[in-house]
Amino acid sequence: MSFSKVSASSQSSSFWGASSRILLVVISLLILAFLSACGSNNSSTGVNCPGSTGNFTNASLPAGSQWTYQLSGWFVNQSLAYQPYVAAGVLTVDGNGNITSGFDDAFQSSITGAYHISSNGTGSMTINLTGLGQSLVWAVTLSSATPGALYIMEADTGFNAAGTAYQQTPAAFAAAPTGTFAFHTHILPAGNSLAGSAASVGVMAVNAGTITTLNEDVLLAGLAPSQRTLGNAVTPVFTVPDSTGVGTVTFADSQGQTTAYNYYVIDANTYLLFETDGTGGGLGLGRLEAQSAPGTFLNSSLNGGYIFGSRGDTTGSAAVGINSVGQFTTDGGGNVLSGTYDTVRDGSPSLGAAITSSGTASVYNVETNGRVSITLNANGTVIGLTGYLADSARGFFLVNNDTTRVEDGTLEAQSSSSFATTDFNGQFAFGMHGATGGLPLDRNGTVTSDGNGNLGLAEVANSGGTINVPGCLSGTYTVTSNGRVTASISSLSGNMIVYMVSPNEFYVLQGDSQAQMFGGATLQTANVPDPPGAF
Repeated sequence: MSFSKVSASSQSSSFWGASSRILLVVISLLILAFLSACGSNNSSTGVNCPGSTGNFTNASLPAGSQWTYQLSGWFVNQSLAYQPYVAAGVLTVDGNGNITSGFDDAFQSSITGAYHISSNGTGSMTINLTGLGQSLVWAVTLSSATPGALYIMEADTGFNAAGTAYQQTPAAFAAAPTGTFAFHTHILPAGNSLAGSAASVGVMAVNAGTITTLNEDVLLAGLAPSQRTLGNAVTPVFTVPDSTGVGTVTFADSQGQTTAYNYYVIDANTYLLFETDGTGGGLGLGRLEAQSAPGTFLNSSLNGGYIFGSRGDTTGSAAVGINSVGQFTTDGGGNVLSGTYDTVRDGSPSLGAAITSSGTASVYNVETNGRVSITLNANGTVIGLTGYLADSARGFFLVNNDTTRVEDGTLEAQSSSSFATTDFNGQFAFGMHGATGGLPLDRNGTVTSDGNGNLGLAEVANSGGTINVPGCLSGTYTVTSNGRVTASISSLSGNMIVYMVSPNEFYVLQGDSQAQMFGGATLQTANVPDPPGAF
């Protein structure tokens, strides 16, 4: 199974709140019943449009390179009922279009396969689940060449899921993690409501795999956040990873909650998590990033302009939720001076709210361990954030003042205090995940901008398990000085909201009614090791 190339000739205008679940068993049975085998040869050459550039080839995934990935989204059965789905794994490529080995932990199957990367960095992968005798197809877009990263999405009739793959550093496989790490996790609801959803953010100190201290804030569905520390129900140890960079860890907190994960090495400072506890596994993903200067954080550590992006679960039905993006500027002394905030909840957008320092004050406080509390006043609506900093340029947060949602994300320091139209210029890889009209939707591909207010979009989309290539879409955009970009794209959206971290990367939100879409993008010629919009 593959998706078709589009050319000019075919142009068209918390860690801790999850109970044991049986996801892996259910998914394994469902795939045997519903998933069509797609074959191991992938003839797709990606999606190209006029103006697309690049010199990408199969060798852009270097020979012998090892990769780890995460995906989250929905399993779509034949009656269009949606069940949450997460996946993670590892794979090795030969630089010539073949996946030589790997393992997918959602399906508990070894993998082989094939891939093709076209000149603009788009392409596809066939993932052969050798243990099940079935295959998956991914649409991929190369987002960063050094080190490698890919936006990925399922391009199968049985799934709507999207995520990111990262090139691993094998030298980091030799030992278990050591250092102090900021982290966040998100556990999807078990069904079509908020029940079971959870998120956490925190910081942990690890010595040769042994966790010596842990502080975290946990958000469970329907409850106010709680602060927790390390528990003693289990010995909290990261095992030494195997030759593919995969190890295990089980945590316990001070309230007696335990959660087991596989962890995946990206490098010695960065790790992914995939929940594995219970009979068949959980619905949780996570990420750890090393703190640059543990124990030395101050209010001045959060100084200047910051972009934040988040997504989460709500009390609505399946294939909805909440997505938010925004920008705020701090004075380095505990005050938020200005900013803007855009959010879509259950298909209802609220766009362009001004963050001000008047009225209910917009303030923040940073503790020495990197824990940060932020209060934003967006046109009278108060948004409370609790987060942990990896350094002064990056951190993780959750929304702490609304028990009807479980929302978490990432904040990043902006590269400039002022942006212009010319800063949005070049060819960007992008990935988005969510829903439109209550129907799950994923998309990835490239955005090409001329730095003069005009852009073009080339994408592959998966809508409720139906794969299509909308074609070459054109649009226009405007940039405000704080990095907020509004774009109108023909046949797609009149309210695509972009927030620029730098000219090399941005977060994106579709702000149309009944559209629940969130993601990110990176300049393909830049070094962006952590593409925004991941899980």
